[in-house]
Amino acid sequence: MAEDWWVSRYPGRLELFSPDSDELYHFDTTARDEQGEFPILLHDLMNDITETYATTFAEFLERLIDERS
Repeated sequence: MAEDWWVSRYPGRLELFSPDSDELYHFDTTARDEQGEFPILLHDLMNDITETYATTFAEFLERLIDERS
């Protein structure tokens, strides 16, 4: 349905970035730090493994830029 466009396929996560068909980055909305930031999870779709990629959005951007430049 059109009104459900924002609903994640993974409960408790908000999809952030999918650079290709193998990776998916999410905000983990079940864990918020003292400043109100959500950690970013990396879901490896090929191996079905999810791990913490960054603890803040700024760290996510820094790491992503470093890895892809």
